Amino acid sequence: MPAETIFIVEDNPVIADLISWRLTEMGYKVVGAAEDSTEALERIEKIQPGLVLMDINLPGERDGIETAQEISTRYNIPIVYISSVLDSDVMERAKKTKPRGYIVKPFTDNQLKATIEMAMQA
Repeated sequence: MPAETIFIVEDNPVIADLISWRLTEMGYKVVGAAEDSTEALERIEKIQPGLVLMDINLPGERDGIETAQEISTRYNIPIVYISSVLDSDVMERAKKTKPRGYIVKPFTDNQLKATIEMAMQA
């Protein structure tokens, strides 16, 4: 898939729909969304998006950081975290996965667009 394609992993479907709508309005192609790690890994394997927006707090066995590590290892797809968590321990864990960005909720369209643009250029 082209680099402009984005997959969203967000456990809140309302937030996922809002992010998808905002990205579409910005001209990006959202190619899917998942609410948990298992669904995300299954769908990303098939879709192979150019970028994954990853919530850190996910239900199930794996959180977003563990899921992101798996995606990076298996598919070498860049990750941008989107989270309301700004805890130093969480940040240290996230940094180890070498994400292309970290957006703190709530965020503006400008923050979202700038982070995605930078992530896709890296």
